[in-house]
Amino acid sequence: MHVFIGGAYNGKRDYVRNWLEEQGKKDVAWLESELPMAVPEASTIVVSGLENFVAKNLDIDEDTLASQLLQQLQALGTEKELIVIVTEMGRGIVPIDANMRKLRDICGRFYQELFKISPQITRIWYGIAETIK
Repeated sequence: MHVFIGGAYNGKRDYVRNWLEEQGKKDVAWLESELPMAVPEASTIVVSGLENFVAKNLDIDEDTLASQLLQQLQALGTEKELIVIVTEMGRGIVPIDANMRKLRDICGRFYQELFKISPQITRIWYGIAETIK
């Protein structure tokens, strides 16, 4: 599993597309704001927009939601090359809206657990990559 993180509109998806092209990887399934019900046929799976998935499931207990997401990602990562793109939302102004604050908090704690299990983490800052792990 390789996680790419960066702020909104910082070029994460473009960076990953170019990075995959440079490696000659063409058999790629892109999943936006969802996790598959069945494992895609592609050899590489890119999952992005997990914050949108979390936002749709704020009514689920935080620990349960994080555990389910991590289990699904780990299962995908054992069968295929897995790339996860997440949006950093812990910096900046704390949202006034209670649901947006809850989303920010849940994503922050979920990302901590995701980073613990991911062997590779790259931060994208305005299209420039920085290896974290």
